[in-house]
Amino acid sequence: MGTESEAQHATLHKFLVAWGNWSATDMIANWSDDCTQAALPFSMGHPARSRAQVEATLPLLQQVVTEYTLVVHQVVHDVPQRKAVVYALSSGKTPFGDWNNEYAVFFTFNENGQEITKIEEMVDTAFMKDFFPKFQQYMRDQASNGKPA
Repeated sequence: MGTESEAQHATLHKFLVAWGNWSATDMIANWSDDCTQAALPFSMGHPARSRAQVEATLPLLQQVVTEYTLVVHQVVHDVPQRKAVVYALSSGKTPFGDWNNEYAVFFTFNENGQEITKIEEMVDTAFMKDFFPKFQQYMRDQASNGKPA
């Protein structure tokens, strides 16, 4: 179990460092090809997204949210179940206001612990209800003006 534990820990650590650095490429680097990411709670109505979908959308978000900081408050890791959960807060700036999000992120690892196979991300629904329409409008405005995000 030591090797599995070490592998899961290393995989999670790489993800958290990448998340803190706000690097989409590095965040996704340890995802399995069939990894899915779901925004929770389900009442938000966001379907799970594939790795390919996240690879297309996360860089857009990262271009919009600048001065990004992440503070991890707690990590709980259950090696036998191949699961971990991270409680974190992030902040940053956007062209249309401050970014302040709170997360409980649930990770599932593959059998050898070297890849993340599933991410379920409980977000601050009050913040996202306000932010998401502004983000969508900003992206539409950028596209109609022929500008990249």
